[in-house]
Amino acid sequence: MAAQGKRRVISHDLRVISCLFTRLWLLLRRLNRLYSMKSLPLSIFVLLLATAFCTGTHSYNQTRLSIDENVNRALAMTMKLMPCDVVTTDTVKCYRNFITISDVRDTAYIAMRTARRNGRQETELTAEAGCDFATIFGMSDQRASSATLFAALVWLIVSSVYFRRKGYGQGGLPGEGIVYGGMSFCGNRFHDANGEQIHFTPMQHELMEMFFLSDCHTLQKQDICDRLWPKKPDASDTLYTLIRRLKPIVEHHSRLRIESDRGKAYALKDSEIA
Repeated sequence: MAAQGKRRVISHDLRVISCLFTRLWLLLRRLNRLYSMKSLPLSIFVLLLATAFCTGTHSYNQTRLSIDENVNRALAMTMKLMPCDVVTTDTVKCYRNFITISDVRDTAYIAMRTARRNGRQETELTAEAGCDFATIFGMSDQRASSATLFAALVWLIVSSVYFRRKGYGQGGLPGEGIVYGGMSFCGNRFHDANGEQIHFTPMQHELMEMFFLSDCHTLQKQDICDRLWPKKPDASDTLYTLIRRLKPIVEHHSRLRIESDRGKAYALKDSEIA
């Protein structure tokens, strides 16, 4: 019976671990899509988190197996001392006295189960610890798991702060983005080199997005007008005003400057690149 109990415990634990890892993987994939997290920090965080989970689960299972072995041993010793098929109050008292784990002694009990063997129904006594998940978890040694989980949280915070200061991502999480001239564009937001968000008007934001998504950061004047003012026959003056108001904001928050190419195109250039 003890061997069958261990197999049931292991089978149950494998199902629980598989279910939890599936949920964890789906959660991390959702976070990855939401925040565009870089692969290296995410991989290390997942590794630490998985290590903490596996370590804690192993300690919990070891504690539960130890409890099962203890109550089974106590029942065997009780049956040797009081060989009777009828469980009385004295039987339970004797059974609990043989249990060496104090936290289990008050909750342990003897159950009578019916099993079918060789085509016949047989009744047998089984030892039950009567412990819930919280009791077993509290008895298990979770120091290694807690330390690893703490390390995972520290790593997540440190990497988040680092990438935010570098201007990547949004909400403090590292992410993929376009970085050019001390300015970054990611998650439909612009940040300076210190990770602070740069606030543009809707029209300024759309124009800066066009600059950053362009391969050479150069835009034809007509393309800008067609994109921003598709119903306006001649938007040259409006574009000139937009560029004039946008230049000081861009130059204040980055090394970039907007230059005109004979009035036919505009280029976003890094002042440190000759």
